[in-house]
Amino acid sequence: MLVNGAPWPVATVEGAQYRLRILNACNARRLDLRLDPGRPLTQIGTDGGLLAQPLRHEHFVLAPAQRLDAIVDFSAYPPGTAVSLVNDFGEGRMGEVLRFRVGERAPDGFRLPGRLSTIEPLGPPAVTRTLHFQAGGTKGWLINGELFSPHAIAARPALGSVEVWRLVSDFHHPVHLHLNPFQVLSRGLAGPGPFDAGWKDTIDLRPAEEAAIAIRFDGYRGKYVFHCHNLEHEDMAMMGNFEVT
Repeated sequence: MLVNGAPWPVATVEGAQYRLRILNACNARRLDLRLDPGRPLTQIGTDGGLLAQPLRHEHFVLAPAQRLDAIVDFSAYPPGTAVSLVNDFGEGRMGEVLRFRVGERAPDGFRLPGRLSTIEPLGPPAVTRTLHFQAGGTKGWLINGELFSPHAIAARPALGSVEVWRLVSDFHHPVHLHLNPFQVLSRGLAGPGPFDAGWKDTIDLRPAEEAAIAIRFDGYRGKYVFHCHNLEHEDMAMMGNFEVT
């Protein structure tokens, strides 16, 4: 497991609050991250920026390409404590990510506000689309039964419009959209999952799961892609085009 290019690094930190920006840059590996000895991760941001308010997690799952902005309060540990960031989805050494060595307490005047940003709910949708992400045997990995073609257009949203995309999965597929971030509306019959808050650009679809996301297509007209961010699936043609008109 590499962190900023180094295997299992050790970082010295003061007994104070730190902001950590974590990107899962693995080609296919999902991560289930927590601190050992255990303390909460206070999430303040995700793929597309700040949350509306902080969220506390005992652990956090990141699929490839997803990001987590978190505050960790190392003043809660005695000086000299070794704190590990571990991956509970990993076996052996792949369960180890990095280690912090906590130093002396340091002056820390930072106070996390209860409100971080304003996130406007999207809706109502102009169009609802359904996209199936599935294995195609020896053909590769398919979206709505088709391999990627640079000439095929799966959707033509109008500039400024909001659409809801229903994403249906047969396996773990971290689905990533270019151009605009989105909001997760639901998973199955329930609402968003515990790691779905805020503006996302990648959603971690689980096996046999259906999720709904809302996107506002603004900024620029043109042709963009969406794809599975498991690089082996993407390289085997699990990608599609949409064109903003």
